[in-house]
Amino acid sequence: MTAKLFAAIAFALAAPSLCFAQSAADIAKARDEVWTMEKKIYTYEQRNLGGSYYYDISAEGYLGWVYGTPKPFRKAKSPPALLATPTKEVITPEFTDFSLEDNTAILYYTTHRTMLRDGTPVDQHFPNIHVFIRKGNSWKLLASMSRLEPPKAN
Repeated sequence: MTAKLFAAIAFALAAPSLCFAQSAADIAKARDEVWTMEKKIYTYEQRNLGGSYYYDISAEGYLGWVYGTPKPFRKAKSPPALLATPTKEVITPEFTDFSLEDNTAILYYTTHRTMLRDGTPVDQHFPNIHVFIRKGNSWKLLASMSRLEPPKAN
């Protein structure tokens, strides 16, 4: 009787994790969906539309802390205005790693900025983390963090 009770308890404890286990295909699909969304942030077209794409894919509870801001900030109440002058900034994102648990995805990537908005050449590298949540069939950006790496010694 005791062995059956222990077996039942063990199954009851393991069953929730069995139900939520995600297949390699599910993880790969989520990774591809999130990475595709992420790369679109860095396209010339999106950055010159005043950031509305980033605003649109952000969850209502979005909290970000990006390079150049003194502390984390929340999602604005309305989309940003269109840029008065198109940016010359050049940023290239590169995938690093990805984690998925249920409806939460964490994306690690780097960006390499080679030109500032005004056209000044630079060589800047940023490690980034973005946290996405799945709402129905779509992903929303919930949190982000980006930091400038110190210049590399030659």
